[in-house]
Amino acid sequence: MRSSQRRLVWILLAVAVFLLVVGAASAVIYLITRQQQQSTTTTWLDPITAALTDQVAPDLALWPLAGAAELDAVDAAIDVGDLETAYSTLAYSLEMSDAQRIGRLILLAGKFVEAENPERAALAYQQAYDTAVLSPRLTDPSRAEALLAVGKGWVALEEEALAEEAYDQVHLLAVQSPYLQMANRRDLLAALETAYQELGRTEQAQASRDQIGLLDQATSAHPPVAPGEVPDLPLGEVAVSSAEVGTLEEARRQAAYALVQSLADGGEAPADLVNGLAQALRAEEAAKVALYQQELDATTQPGRRIAVTWQSIRWLLLKYKVAARGFGLSLVPEWEAQVPGIQSELSKAYEGLFFDYEDLVTALPDASLLAPGSYEVRRQVLLDGRLGRYPNYPAEQLAGKLQDAVTALIAAGSASPIYVDVEAEPGASPGEGPLHFFFSPADQYGQSSQSP
Repeated sequence: MRSSQRRLVWILLAVAVFLLVVGAASAVIYLITRQQQQSTTTTWLDPITAALTDQVAPDLALWPLAGAAELDAVDAAIDVGDLETAYSTLAYSLEMSDAQRIGRLILLAGKFVEAENPERAALAYQQAYDTAVLSPRLTDPSRAEALLAVGKGWVALEEEALAEEAYDQVHLLAVQSPYLQMANRRDLLAALETAYQELGRTEQAQASRDQIGLLDQATSAHPPVAPGEVPDLPLGEVAVSSAEVGTLEEARRQAAYALVQSLADGGEAPADLVNGLAQALRAEEAAKVALYQQELDATTQPGRRIAVTWQSIRWLLLKYKVAARGFGLSLVPEWEAQVPGIQSELSKAYEGLFFDYEDLVTALPDASLLAPGSYEVRRQVLLDGRLGRYPNYPAEQLAGKLQDAVTALIAAGSASPIYVDVEAEPGASPGEGPLHFFFSPADQYGQSSQSP
């Protein structure tokens, strides 16, 4: 047993030394490229308010209300070329995993490029980038592949500086992340060498080639390190329902299905079927609001409150979509005048969710999970803000809390060499305007001149 433990220690030490050697070679390039990136980011737009609902096809957009998976609705819309229907479904969705969302966003962005609609493509690529960087649930190999695809997308839009920035993030992960297989590292660096050459970035291409050489010269294989233990934070997987709510959900599905069937034949939506769906939505709203409030009033346990609040957020996002005509037609007219109020309710729900997450992390029996848990929570809440699900989120305040969590991790001697950092977008004064998130080596964390 002791022999096995000693062997594991030596393996971990060897991996650490190897990554230190190859990482040192990229440090100078990283500093140079971070300086260049100060002028390359695009201005952030709220993905939900950017939805063009007047171009949404109701017959496809209503599928999820009739019981279909949102992923299937997105795929169907992309297949038939209803790109804004796919975009709207993605923007309001909480059903998909982050990996599924990134995949569909990149596919959708490519379709927008083919349709000669660069502004919409750029919006989709920005969301894919934010998800790849901020998601606490993706693996580093998945992040690197996503960012590589985003970089190629920016090339297609002739946004070379943004492409280079995405490639630089991939390079950082390929060189310094301890969680990648050596073969995966080499494949990424080979792809980067070609990508940099196509951009005319000869120094970066050479740096990637040099890193491949170091990998090839390694005398022994260095397996990836297992990620450090982090708390399993719930994301609303627990159902919060009742017999009444279940019955009303089924009535809404049937009403939506009848409307979808009618719209499939072409022509205007029959007023009686629209009214039937509206009545079903109103009844579902009343029952769910009452149930969720009852559940919150009945417990002080953070885990249970988180489960209930996530279900409340899911409903509020659906109501928000109805109110904004995100399904392509007017369903509940009185909700359309309540958009600011719905946004406010969503904001309050996310505020409560954040505090309950903090309480959950603070109460963990293992104190060593406090800092990793805080880091994970802040990334998740910031991602919800960047994707528009958390309206008017306190970006600078949460960004500061993110940096505080990372500082605590680094001070505690965390083994991770890379963390999410943040800076103000070019042209904005610190503490003002949109933010830009990116990966930073631990030894250079928080050193951006544009830090909020």
